[in-house]
Amino acid sequence: MTRIQFWLTAVLSSLTMASCMSGVLTTINTGIDAMLLNRWFHSFSIAWPIALTLNLLILPQVRRLAAWLSQKLHHQR
Repeated sequence: MTRIQFWLTAVLSSLTMASCMSGVLTTINTGIDAMLLNRWFHSFSIAWPIALTLNLLILPQVRRLAAWLSQKLHHQR
């Protein structure tokens, strides 16, 4: 994976997950009304920087763990 691919993956995956999760949870917790978009954006503005930071710090280790596990599972067959 190139450096630009790593950054794009981290940004886009965190953006997608933060927007979906904050939208779903905001709607479940507060309901649908005229202020939903304001509440969602507030939640999203907190969630996305956290998700991006976690992606940048943890995603490389998750990839290594997944590669190791898949190698172990493949060799057990």
